[in-house]
Amino acid sequence: MKPFQIIVLVVFGLAALMGLFLFATFNGSTTGGGPVGPVTIWGSLPQSAVDAGIENLSRTNKEYNEVSYVEMSAEAIDSNLAEALASGYGPDLIVITQEQLLSQVAKLSLIPYTSISERTFRTTYTPIHEYFLATEGFYGMPIAVDPLVLYYNRTMLSAQGIPTPPTNWEAVTAMAERLTTRQPDQSIVKSAIAFGEYGNVQNARGILSLLLMQAGTTISEGNVERAVSTLGGTLESTGNAPAVSALNFYTQFANPVKTVYSWNRSLPSSRQAFLAGDLAFYVGYASEQETLSSSNPNLDFDMAPVPQPATTVAPKTYGLGYALAIPRASANFQGAFRTAVALTFAAPMEVTAAAAGMAPARRELLATTDDRFAEVYYPAALIASGWLSPAPQTTDSIFSAMIDNITTGRRDAASALISAHQSLTAALR
Repeated sequence: MKPFQIIVLVVFGLAALMGLFLFATFNGSTTGGGPVGPVTIWGSLPQSAVDAGIENLSRTNKEYNEVSYVEMSAEAIDSNLAEALASGYGPDLIVITQEQLLSQVAKLSLIPYTSISERTFRTTYTPIHEYFLATEGFYGMPIAVDPLVLYYNRTMLSAQGIPTPPTNWEAVTAMAERLTTRQPDQSIVKSAIAFGEYGNVQNARGILSLLLMQAGTTISEGNVERAVSTLGGTLESTGNAPAVSALNFYTQFANPVKTVYSWNRSLPSSRQAFLAGDLAFYVGYASEQETLSSSNPNLDFDMAPVPQPATTVAPKTYGLGYALAIPRASANFQGAFRTAVALTFAAPMEVTAAAAGMAPARRELLATTDDRFAEVYYPAALIASGWLSPAPQTTDSIFSAMIDNITTGRRDAASALISAHQSLTAALR
């Protein structure tokens, strides 16, 4: 190459690196051409967490003084958004997860890759947010990750001489009989783990997704433009052994004839049982830690990564990837976009995620932490995965029917899986 060509390549290379550096370190403190105007955000993240991020942003940049947040449940967002937008009073931004994306995508604006390139998106944010990517752009600015983790009762484990929490599911089954206390009539007094049922298992949708994905089942494939069910795999012809094994593993804990029997539908919710000190292992989201601590300050518990199959070579957990999306009917699209970008840069994102008890969505913010719980869920955020699903209520209906079919004996795991696959296929259409 000629010297002139080398100089040009070096200049452009340095410019590209500088651009990436500015994108990675911008904290919203620079001016951007006047006020963004009123921007209303709806979301299920805690009010205090998002308010903290907005305050961090507006403290250094007065352009964002008219940004406000309204906390509401994910179910309320799903049901209220269409009506609100049709009436002209809807939000300018919504905070959603990949679980809500397909049911809301028709109401959302696509952010083109000319704003942020696909490569920059993939290298900047955690893998779970790649579900928001489409062919020509993406549907949300990533802000936080809430991975599933294993909470464990230290008192119960110590009483049985178990020094550390299990790292694989095989160890959980080995511990189940020791940690479960049953009366002569088989009624359960204390339980090892709340698996096997659906209605009284907190986070059952995420737990089943976790076990199926760890077994190698993708549940759905495709992207936000077209997702199809893979839950049944080739079950009708050759069998989907990994998925069947995952279902049999989960439901065995509700089978009274099994040595691991430790849960049934007559018990309270798994979270209540854990808070009462009657459940050894509780699979929950990282964001639940503060609620668990405040609900029972006397409960001696800790957090660990979710167990993996003993033979796994690529550990994974299930998670919720939160992102800021712009409704098509936003009255202030430019203000909404600028706000979404600003809130998802390093400083406000870190403040919001920490206040919510979640991991920030930017990879570089996950490198170090001095919080003893974040030491567990920060690495989990990098291996958190999910799948593109129908509305959460629809998924619950499909999964609940699948588990009930097995536990009641109406169907075996294979035929229950076929039925669920057919229902999921129809729902994804």
